Amino acid sequence: MANLKTRLTDAICSRARPGAREYALRDERQACLSLRVRPSGAKTWEVRERSNGLPVRSTLGTFPAMGVKAARMAAVAFMAGDRKPVRRSVPFRELCAQHELRHAANLKPSGLRTYRTYVRLQLLPAFGSSPIDTITRRDVVCWFERYGMTSPGGANRALGILSQMLTSAQRWDMLPPDWSNPAVGIRLNRRRAIGTFLSKPQMARLGGVLARRSHIGCPAAGVLEALLLTGCRVGEILSLRWEDVRPDRLRLQDSKTGARDVPLGTSACRFFTSYRRRRASARGRHKVFQFGEAVPYERVRTVWLSVRKEAQLPGTLRIHDLRHSFVSHAIMAGESLFTVSRLLGHKRIQTTARYAHLADDTLRASAERIGMLILDQVEPPARRRKEPATQTRTGGGAP
Repeated sequence: MANLKTRLTDAICSRARPGAREYALRDERQACLSLRVRPSGAKTWEVRERSNGLPVRSTLGTFPAMGVKAARMAAVAFMAGDRKPVRRSVPFRELCAQHELRHAANLKPSGLRTYRTYVRLQLLPAFGSSPIDTITRRDVVCWFERYGMTSPGGANRALGILSQMLTSAQRWDMLPPDWSNPAVGIRLNRRRAIGTFLSKPQMARLGGVLARRSHIGCPAAGVLEALLLTGCRVGEILSLRWEDVRPDRLRLQDSKTGARDVPLGTSACRFFTSYRRRRASARGRHKVFQFGEAVPYERVRTVWLSVRKEAQLPGTLRIHDLRHSFVSHAIMAGESLFTVSRLLGHKRIQTTARYAHLADDTLRASAERIGMLILDQVEPPARRRKEPATQTRTGGGAP
């Protein structure tokens, strides 16, 4: 759409509709002023001038936050040399590059790969060519809803990255102090807790199978047994070295949430002591579980499929569900969410709560306790003990 020249009013600016390509409405009254309308619907005030013979456009603000009258006054002040309120509009693509240099480079390799994937596949296609001060809440919501239809969890993660980027841009003085982040306050998609947990009989069968295989020298079975006893992540156990195994804890040098200690219960301590006794290289910087030339995770997964079948466990049960089982059984044993969250190394207690499955017998026992508590308030125990003697007899006796 070609640039149009007219005497601008607030009503005309409000009625300007986005087209397939961006266009500008030039003001007849203030020749250097124009309203640029982008396909996203964002509208920005710009002044045009020439520097060293080349045309230069500078952004004054956005419509409707800045009306026509205020935009004309700002344009006059700008052309007169008062350029303090004016900020160069930074393209989102440039912000992405700066954000990675100043923030994302501190992420772990796996986290950095995930971050770059979201930026490359989701954020840049949606906002790459837009100046950051023109990204509206409507733009963000429309993108988030489209993405959320196919990947609710991915949309949540990408929205968090976008919000962090825009907040950083404001902190780095790329946006005015009173600017409102359009990615803040959007309701996240509900995440369905996936996976399941093992019942006590299933735990017993699995423990028996793993103990037999681990005793005959299968490192993958040892990994699975360690997962079951500690609640650690697979990567944490696979990278574990003997120097990290202390008498009462595992001192993880690195994990998803950074270095942390994992306290060990009696069973876990007994397992590592027995495993160390059977290994000639169980010292120093040697890894606890060694697989030779094999890819450790692939080997563990192969053994897991065999163990799962031998222990007669559900075919949908995943290795990571061993961690979920640790959570559930800890809570059913009376441990608080806060305590279990610290054991697992979760940053947020809500993450732990998502995997706090409870067995039916635990729920029934809880319901029984609550019912008796209420009954004690409504009907005292002394009265309930007297009731059988006052009830009508059955059989051949007189009433």
